Amino acid sequence: MGQAAKNTKEAAVKSANITTTVAKKLQEMAAKHASALVAAGAFAVLLIMIMTSISSCGAMFSEGMSITLAGSYMSVPAEIDAADLAFSALEMELQKEIDSIETDYPDYDEYRYNLDAIGHDPFALISYLSAVHTEFTAADVQGEIESLFDEMYELTLNPTEETRTRTVTKTGTRTITDPVTGEETEEEYEYEEEEEYTVTILEVTLTAKDLNIVVAGRMNSEQKDIYALYNETHGLTQQFYTPLNLYWYNYVSSYYGYRINPVTGAEQFHRGVDIAVQTGTEVLAAMDGTVTTAAYDSHYGNYIVIEDDKGYCTKYAHMDTLSVSAGQSVKHGDTIGTTGNTGSSTGSHLHIECLYNGEYYNPLFYFEAGEGTLYGENNVPGSGGGNTIPPDSYDDAAVQALMEEAAKYLGYPYVWGGSSPSTSFDCSGFVCWVFTNSGVHNLPRTTAQGIYDQCTPVSAADAKAGDIIFFTGTYNSAGPVSHVGIYCGNGVMIHCGDPIKYASINTSYWQSHFYAFGRISGN
Repeated sequence: MGQAAKNTKEAAVKSANITTTVAKKLQEMAAKHASALVAAGAFAVLLIMIMTSISSCGAMFSEGMSITLAGSYMSVPAEIDAADLAFSALEMELQKEIDSIETDYPDYDEYRYNLDAIGHDPFALISYLSAVHTEFTAADVQGEIESLFDEMYELTLNPTEETRTRTVTKTGTRTITDPVTGEETEEEYEYEEEEEYTVTILEVTLTAKDLNIVVAGRMNSEQKDIYALYNETHGLTQQFYTPLNLYWYNYVSSYYGYRINPVTGAEQFHRGVDIAVQTGTEVLAAMDGTVTTAAYDSHYGNYIVIEDDKGYCTKYAHMDTLSVSAGQSVKHGDTIGTTGNTGSSTGSHLHIECLYNGEYYNPLFYFEAGEGTLYGENNVPGSGGGNTIPPDSYDDAAVQALMEEAAKYLGYPYVWGGSSPSTSFDCSGFVCWVFTNSGVHNLPRTTAQGIYDQCTPVSAADAKAGDIIFFTGTYNSAGPVSHVGIYCGNGVMIHCGDPIKYASINTSYWQSHFYAFGRISGN
């Protein structure tokens, strides 16, 4: 009894101390993030919810760790990053498993892939862990991370066979009688015949749930309130200003963490965040400091490093042009160059990194985002896009007819080789059917690559509703284009996933596989 009372008293004192500390930290955060908190209407609610949710926990931050690096997520930055890295490591192993399907299962004639996107919203993961645990270490939540992953993804392999017919050419003999002499001779001739044959197929299906939906089922109402607030404020961890005049969370093509390198195909620890924007987009200094490097590197391409005397460092890579030089002092918001596709890069983007005292941290959590958009879509909490609502109507009658035809088939399942409502559709069959039957353009049945070959390429800046959007590397296709959809505007496409649905083109998955926009001649 005496020991229990002592433990209770110690826990109460510890809880009170933590609550006081949290309040002080919130005051400090309010000073730095006043505008964000006013916009979210969140400061008072945050204080109340965190104070009422804390019972007892360990020290919130490592000694000497900057409060501005930790923000309102109560776990220290190293543990936040480690938790997200643990999830990305599981995703990399899943991608490796899919990539090796044809090697591990070689005895099939064909492989059919119907794969949902691999990738999670890091803010959803960390906001959930913070809402449920307040403060956590990656080791403590490893089991929970694995459980979330298992609920989010399901990979199934289904062996099947199909009986098909094909026309074959055969050789026969026949008797020919000479009409004059009556002499009979044998001659060979060729003829065609239909024959049946069996094809063995391995159907590979990956279904992925939205992580926001997965975590929602694991929280009580109070935790959901805290979770929603964290998603609005992004944890208030931002130490650096935005590197682009964009709400760039929508355009992340590759996150910090473990991945398969898109150039080499090797496993890689990606130490930054890639933001997919067109060449020539202005890049801004995200901090006050001194340019210590402005040079070309075979990996980074044209890149810039900015440092200050407090231990902070930011890097900007694969740029097209550099407008600063080593030794130059810069202020946050200064233009330092433009985005590009230099160095080891597969497309125009900005790669950003951040360090504190020589240690790398996840830029997603520590850079602010701007307010602009590429396609006029709405900004949403979290990262990686999310808008899946197309415009209500279109001024162009042809585009309106196209979209109305496409919307008729929402919910139809994906069927390999399907090209009509009676069979349902695959991705290219759906696009061909919609263009032809809307009266917009006669587009005979072909592959995604075949559709691309009939289009005029269009830049992302000039893309408009009714254009066609192409993707690469979604499975091992014969040509570079492996998937196709119809662009609706506002950063949304309609495509034949499984089922036919609207989707944001700004998720990390679609951004990383983006190939091009195209326009059918005459549209």
